[in-house]
Formats: sequence, C-alpha cells, structure tokens
Amino acid sequence: MQGFGAPERWTGQMKFLRKLGSDVIALQECNGWDVLGRQRLHLAVRDAGMAAGVLAEANHTTAGHRFHTAILASSRVLLAGEGANREKYHHTLGWADFFIPGLARKLEVRNVHLDPFDPHGRITEVEPLKIHGDPSRLSIILGDFNSVPPTAPEADWETLPRHSRLHHREIADPSRHARTAAELLISSGLVDTAALKGQEGLPTGGFEASDVTRRQDLILVSPPLVPLVTQYNVHMEPVHLGLSDHAAITITLDLNALASDS
Repeated sequence: MQGFGAPERWTGQMKFLRKLGSDVIALQECNGWDVLGRQRLHLAVRDAGMAAGVLAEANHTTAGHRFHTAILASSRVLLAGEGANREKYHHTLGWADFFIPGLARKLEVRNVHLDPFDPHGRITEVEPLKIHGDPSRLSIILGDFNSVPPTAPEADWETLPRHSRLHHREIADPSRHARTAAELLISSGLVDTAALKGQEGLPTGGFEASDVTRRQDLILVSPPLVPLVTQYNVHMEPVHLGLSDHAAITITLDLNALASDS
C-alpha cells in the first residue's frame, strides 16, 4: 500500500509482533488504518499472525492527525464484543471483550491513548475506567497514558522547554508532574503490573533527544488477575531498531486458576 511509510518498518514491526506470540495485542497511533476499507488493520492481522482485529477510530486532533488504536487477537481467544468511545477522549478509547476457553467470565481489555497535552483532560479520560477496579471483573487497562504511575521515578522534566513542561504539570499540585490520571485508576483497585513485578523503574517512552525518558505505557489489571500475572517485560527492540519511539510492554497471565469459576 502506498503512502504508509517505509515498507521495511512495517515488516520489522510485524516480525516483532509475531515473535511475541501474544494472544492479545493492543496498539496505538495506528495512523491510516481506517482508509480503504480498513485494509491496514486486516493486513496487520495477517502479518502479525493473528486471527482477528478491531479498530477504534480517533478524533481529528488540533495537529490534524488521527491516532487510531487497534486490538488484535489470536485464534486462542474469541471476541465477545468490541467498540470505541471518542466523546470523552482526545484520541479515542478502544475496547474488546473476550471469551477465554474454560472461563465463565469475559476478559475485558481497554486500550487508551490519553491526551498528551492536558493533565486535567487525562483525568477526565480515565474517570469512567475506575469501574474496572471492581473485584468481580476481569479487566486489563493498558496503553499510552502520557502519565507516569505513582511508583515510577520522577522524570527530568526541567530539561524540557517550558511549554512542553506544562503538558505534564498536574493541575491540582503544580509541583508534581503527570501522575494523577494513573493514580486515580490505581486508587480504584487496579494494579500496576510493572510495580507488581518489581520493574517500576524501567522507562517505556520519551527516548528522543528532545524528550525525557519516563514510564508512561502501562498495563493495569483488576484484583482477580493480580495473582495470575507471572511475567512483566519491557522490550526495547522496537526502539533500538527504529520501529517505534516507545518500547513494547507485555504481561503473561496464567488463567488456569480461574477455570474453576465456570
């Protein structure tokens, strides 16, 4: 397909995703994936070795881009529902529910790309997601939060120009930076898997020379899933190979312990 950047970048991204062997993949900044009958989405499903994909179309931002999000699924899980919400979001919220073999309850996945410019807006965006802290739900909230969680080290914000610093300055307490949105969800009962596995200090974004490194890509899980998280990993390969300006993060869940709830 013409106009989608260097083909070798796409090839490298898909090769990396295939190597992960994941059952669910959540992606952000899927520019152009809506055009030509969503051909880019279906190409990703094929090239990443997945079985299905859903696209959440984004708003037109002030910069003119549309950062869609996508969720891809393997043949080992079945889609139970899907959708998007653009009303409360600078970009969009994409969601998919899954039937998991052996489980009576559905697994709920919410894929976010929060407002990069407005700390107060990020709070508004995550506020509806606090219901996923409910201990009766099997929920995963993930994506680019543009907000560091409470356990992450403070980034070196002062190296940014003043206008960029304000993108991260919290409204409630101007002495603090970019934490409130993540704190709201964690206070609802959702758990930060990086902190759960002792890797809260590993940055996931901000690797460009004009930015500051920080952990802003998060995977949060609801209480029943916490004891089932066996691994959390930060993959720097996408950054080192020029495939993305963010690292990829993955978790592994052992859902066998929940099979009895069926």
